[in-house]
Amino acid sequence: NRKSLMNLAAAAGNVTMRDILNPTTNTRRIVWREVEPIANDPDQPHNLRLQLAVRAGIGLAAGVKFQFRGTKGLVIYMARKKTDVAKLKSETNEQYLLSAADVIGSIAALRGPRHVCLEERRVEKESVRRRVRLSLIAFARVKGSFVHRKDGGGGGVGEGGRGHGESTATPDETIGLEGTIPSAAGPSRSYFKNKLMLIITKWRGSNNEPPRPFTSMESIWSFFGSFLTLLMLLYYSDAISKRWPGYSLVGGPFGALMTLQYSLTAAPASQPRNAILGQAISVSIAIGMAHTRLEQNVKKALATSLAIMCMARLGVTHPPAGAAALIFAGGGYSWAHLGIMLSGNILAILSATLINDMNVKRQYPTFWGFGYGPRLLFGSQEKNKIA
Repeated sequence: NRKSLMNLAAAAGNVTMRDILNPTTNTRRIVWREVEPIANDPDQPHNLRLQLAVRAGIGLAAGVKFQFRGTKGLVIYMARKKTDVAKLKSETNEQYLLSAADVIGSIAALRGPRHVCLEERRVEKESVRRRVRLSLIAFARVKGSFVHRKDGGGGGVGEGGRGHGESTATPDETIGLEGTIPSAAGPSRSYFKNKLMLIITKWRGSNNEPPRPFTSMESIWSFFGSFLTLLMLLYYSDAISKRWPGYSLVGGPFGALMTLQYSLTAAPASQPRNAILGQAISVSIAIGMAHTRLEQNVKKALATSLAIMCMARLGVTHPPAGAAALIFAGGGYSWAHLGIMLSGNILAILSATLINDMNVKRQYPTFWGFGYGPRLLFGSQEKNKIA
């Protein structure tokens, strides 16, 4: 009857009987706001989507919350600038949009159970495929045990006059009883061919598009940022040389650091944690390696490789630190240079933080990460245990 249908609809739509009988009492209301003032608000960060929406003629926007069987969300409605506001805010249109939000919410709530069902079907198909594969392998082995048997072969006392318990199979037949043994050249050729094809496929690339170039304004910002920071570091190096002759900054790694901080601002290798810890590890290894009696080229190659390995293992990979390891492993540097390099990195980080954060489209750093010291060695192992 009519009452039962309304009760069912109320339970399914998560609304009350009062809302169904009298929609105007629904506590949910739609509040429309102008998009252009929000997009041009100087106190808000630049939002490209809002700017494009304004250019496309979107004048009004409203959000409607939904909750259906534990799934919560927000449906955003947009309207053109020339839309009749009176019709847009009419009771009939508002109830329609609220009902549409409930329908969208029910569809969103359906996604979770649907994915669970699809996963169960996938696991079931995989189980069937595995059983069929094992059956085919068993059949192939049984069939292979008789591939090389000759017609008329058998056990016991046969025509050849062999006694009870003696095998009547020839050496070739004995191999056939355990399955066909392929030649050693076959698998090796196939293995190396597959490896070669895999290498060629990887060499061709993944057809990913290269990153887009910076705009002219962003490129100019990178120029001034790197110029001012390097100028500061060079004057700092001169001041150290005047105060302590024979000591100065090693400039090569800082050129690479400027590229990271002003052109790859969000990259993990550009962050302060990687810059300071990576530099400390690499320079320490290089200075220690310089005191060994190894041949000069071996020192440089070994120190740089050890630095790269340690940085990768500790999660603080920093390309300029690898360059520093190659330079310092050549000798002629003391442990005081380690402190000078670290102080230079700290100054570069402070400068990059100030200059990059003055640009509304940039943020540096994206993380500091110095509080994760105990996880440097054990973090990846914990992840593996959880997985």
